Amino acid sequence: MSIKDRKPIVYPALLSKVSEAFRERVIVSTKTKDNIEYSNAFDGREAVDKLAYIIKTTDRNLALLLGRSLDAQKFFHDVSYEHRLRDSSHELYQFNSTPSTTTAVGDDMPPCSPATTLHDDDFTEDLSSVNFANDAPNNNSCDVGTPNAVFTVLTDCYSSTCTRDKLCYSVSCPRRLEQARSTRRPQHGRSSSNTSLLFAEEEERLWVYTVPKPLVETMSKQEIRRQENIYELIYTERDFVNDLLYLKKYWIDPLLDEPIISDDLSDRQEFVEQVFWNVMEVYRVNSELLQALLKRQMIRPDVQQIGEVMVTYTAKFEPFVRYGAHQVIGKHIFETEKSTNSEFAKFVQKTERLKQSRKLELNGYLTKPTTRLGRYNLLLREILRHTPEDHPDQENLSKAMKIISNFLTAVNRETGKTESRHNIYLLEQRLVNHRQADMDLGLRAEDRQLVLKGALKKKGSGSESSDMLLFLLDHYLVITKQKFANNTEYYKLYRKPIPLALLSVSFPDLTKRSSSILPSYSRTSKDSFTSVGSMDSITAATPPPPSPSASTNTNSGSKSGYPLCFSHLGKHGTAPITLFAATMAIRRQWIVKIQSQQQAFMEKNKIIELVPINGDFFTAFNKVRCAAGYDGGKSLVFGSDQGVYVKRKNSFVRILAMEKVSQIDVLENGANRLLLVLADKVLYAYPLDTLLLDPELAGSGRSSSSNRRGNAGRKINSHVSFFKIGKIQRSSAAEKTLVCFVRQNAMTSTIRALEPQQHHLGRLIRGPQDSLKVYKDLYIPGVASSIQFFRNIICVGCPKGFQMVDLASTEVQSVLDPSDTRHQSILQRENLKPITMFRHDGNILLCYNEIAFYIDKKGRRVREDWMICWEGNPVSFAFRFPYIIAFDPTFVEVRHIDTVSEDGYAVME
Repeated sequence: MSIKDRKPIVYPALLSKVSEAFRERVIVSTKTKDNIEYSNAFDGREAVDKLAYIIKTTDRNLALLLGRSLDAQKFFHDVSYEHRLRDSSHELYQFNSTPSTTTAVGDDMPPCSPATTLHDDDFTEDLSSVNFANDAPNNNSCDVGTPNAVFTVLTDCYSSTCTRDKLCYSVSCPRRLEQARSTRRPQHGRSSSNTSLLFAEEEERLWVYTVPKPLVETMSKQEIRRQENIYELIYTERDFVNDLLYLKKYWIDPLLDEPIISDDLSDRQEFVEQVFWNVMEVYRVNSELLQALLKRQMIRPDVQQIGEVMVTYTAKFEPFVRYGAHQVIGKHIFETEKSTNSEFAKFVQKTERLKQSRKLELNGYLTKPTTRLGRYNLLLREILRHTPEDHPDQENLSKAMKIISNFLTAVNRETGKTESRHNIYLLEQRLVNHRQADMDLGLRAEDRQLVLKGALKKKGSGSESSDMLLFLLDHYLVITKQKFANNTEYYKLYRKPIPLALLSVSFPDLTKRSSSILPSYSRTSKDSFTSVGSMDSITAATPPPPSPSASTNTNSGSKSGYPLCFSHLGKHGTAPITLFAATMAIRRQWIVKIQSQQQAFMEKNKIIELVPINGDFFTAFNKVRCAAGYDGGKSLVFGSDQGVYVKRKNSFVRILAMEKVSQIDVLENGANRLLLVLADKVLYAYPLDTLLLDPELAGSGRSSSSNRRGNAGRKINSHVSFFKIGKIQRSSAAEKTLVCFVRQNAMTSTIRALEPQQHHLGRLIRGPQDSLKVYKDLYIPGVASSIQFFRNIICVGCPKGFQMVDLASTEVQSVLDPSDTRHQSILQRENLKPITMFRHDGNILLCYNEIAFYIDKKGRRVREDWMICWEGNPVSFAFRFPYIIAFDPTFVEVRHIDTVSEDGYAVME
């Protein structure tokens, strides 16, 4: 099907519909023009591409006309406010921001009448409703700045029988006019009077028409071009200085003298200072530069040197940096005042229509200092290109260009800082219920940054389908709904803000009924790719394209959008939410930004270094379930769904073929090393060294003389829940190694302790049959979940908490002192489950699935002000001073032992 026959995405004649589709699909980012960085910008070619795609046309001129109609409605503007939309990748444009006030909003927010209370089922209970006026989904206040006009060229014909292939009889049919325009050939003949006047103005701006003709005839072509470039530098400098004088005469002076802003002079002065900042300092520097250039021009019409003049005055361009850094704030204050002060709005409209304004709005003049600084090097580069190599200006112009480049770098750097702080300030002012989310976003922190802001759609029926406004900060993702009250924009939290360390993003497969989240970055063993721990295998700048199965194909994406599922890991998180991007590029932009910010966050809070072992050997059908180290931690053995593996060079070798391996460990018993394997609740013991020498025989189960000698190992027991290897103090100096495994029933747990036996070297060939001997059986009421070894006792985790079992007397008692009343609040927790404990600094650190705290040797609470509340639900722990590592099934949490606040942890998938 050709593009011509395809139906437009929206009715192309309605600019309101076209603007909505255009804003959804265009990608804004930081772009550079004349060495000046512009945030949230897009280029002209991209704009025409998007418009042509929306109306389904191959005629770029038609799409350009439609774009200029949007431009005329002030939907977007050229970054320098100098011209209309152009089909060029070198021209940059920005959307006009919606004016809104920035008064602080909270419990004292001014009441609206009539008030409508919002009730969204998806809001968490701790985010209470806030009253807003005119809060209907199609509120007109939400459409401030949205074009509202008809593009008649693309209107449909009123005749029902009229088609693009078979036109109707009417001579005014829009389709007939469209065909006529597309087939019309360019006319040749006399130019219009306007064209003649324009040509005359261009002639006046050429140096050759301002000097005697004999002088021009004596010059070379290169020197004529050099003089033209110098002349352009001088007359554009004069235009720039005149524009700054225009600001003073028609804007600054009237706003100071007349009570347009306020009757109070100090308020008027404050407004003028904030909007125009130090523009008059820029004027003073550039007026001096202009006078110096004009003096050189008056000496003789063909200017000989300007390099030393530029070096002298470009060194004084520091006011450009301060002005450019403040420009975003000045523009915001101007737009806010215009939207709230009717008298000022009338003054703006009247002044912008003056002949002296040259049909250019105030924002166009406010950007001129910044754009002028960026164009100096373009002008000087042309002069330098036509200057002889032995000319003194070669060195001086190069030096001036270097000075200007340094100022441009400073402008971009300071502007970025100010813009980030300003955006954070606006977010704090407009976010109405962030204090009710039981967390501090730290928006006033000095280094806080807004990385990305954009809208994604939430699909649903009726009022459930709406736009969500997302803010990606350097440490949180904030999901809000945009609201308006009294023509003022507010943001209401739709979900509890998600810390980047606990944020997981995935591509849900909407084409299947299954609710599983499919990975799209070839990581089949993971549910998401954006957790901090999985960054090393993904290129942040250019991620590979998502797989077709992840709902990213054109057919499924174009109808419902391109889905992104945001999940808040941990027990404090809310339910996952799926939002839709209008285009694949927008979704990719969110992915890359989140991924790169998580990488930066991980590097900033780097505690442990991840060392990848392998990324493609194990699959979703053969997942790694456990691992153990041997040879002092230099080698590892892995247990998976299909057996036990060791790594050999760049691959893995299976040394045991068995299913459902849930736990493995290596018992170092002198020269006799045993591999303990728990598979399908059956505990086995194998001679590790024999397995490493003959893995095929051990894994095949074949019968042979060597197999009978012990390669196949020994079945120790069945119905085993878990086992643990540890040491107890047998005497004042000697230690005893024990292997304890647990068998459970509904009422009690039986713990059998096995003691390794030392064999003579000549008898090692007998294998593990006689390597473990029963030491003692212990009985614990309830279901045991963990075992720890402490001197001559073992500590068992069970529903009653941590219990101590004396190996000599088999007496059982609680680890916590029951007389210590400080334990009451802890023991009252319903879902508290003991996991493990560690010795530290003369005390004992108890780790549960929800909390961790210290006790002394008598079981009494110490360091009462110290407690860790885990973000997730850990099932195991590791302690490496000064860090304690908690392993949740979905992520890893790392805490500093002396810092238990949220700033003290790093999370990895």
